[in-house]
Amino acid sequence: MAIMRAGALAGQLSGRVGGVIFSRNRGGDYVRNGPCPVNPSTTYQVMVRNALATASTRWNDVAFTYRSAWEAWAKTNPIQNRLGETIRLQGNAAFVALNSRLVQTGAAVVDTPPIVSSPAGLLTATGSFDIGAGSFQVAYTTTPLAAGMKLWVRGCLFTSPAIMFVKNRLRHFYTSAAAAASPADLQTTFTTWFGAPTVGQTVIFMAAVLDSTNGLLSRELQCRGLVVST
Repeated sequence: MAIMRAGALAGQLSGRVGGVIFSRNRGGDYVRNGPCPVNPSTTYQVMVRNALATASTRWNDVAFTYRSAWEAWAKTNPIQNRLGETIRLQGNAAFVALNSRLVQTGAAVVDTPPIVSSPAGLLTATGSFDIGAGSFQVAYTTTPLAAGMKLWVRGCLFTSPAIMFVKNRLRHFYTSAAAAASPADLQTTFTTWFGAPTVGQTVIFMAAVLDSTNGLLSRELQCRGLVVST
């Protein structure tokens, strides 16, 4: 692995170009060879692809007036890319981004863009990581969630507690019922997606509020801890 210092023309680099991957850690920018991608066709991968395909196909049937509305909505609702820069999606990309979340949760696709802002985030989120007689869950406030709001949780499981950058490991694995009350028991669903956690492993939960009427997400709160058994 080589380290590098981007020049005035290059600025910051992130992502893959051919067989080379540009990234950044606490030591600065670096470049490494990228492995050849594989297609494991995991259950999670298939689910995400199906959700994206469903939303993308639906865009073909959206009326022109609605497409124009999505273009306008995307221009006034920018997102941040991996470099922390503000970018604006095209209308179809915004449509797919929001509706693919709805498809993953079993909700109906919506043809019109949101007319409200993103939902208010959780005030607190506290994780418990006991696979014994204790609890493997997220407790949160405010509880219960408002009508039409669902708890949306991403997570990951790894062995080394020294790992700090986990963005590429996070997977959405849990969505609550609407207006659900705290806490959310996550052990069964987590095990289904990640396998049975073992004592000493590190678990991260990223908890947010999903508006089930339009696919908008609130900011996320992180819960991190070691798996124990009592």
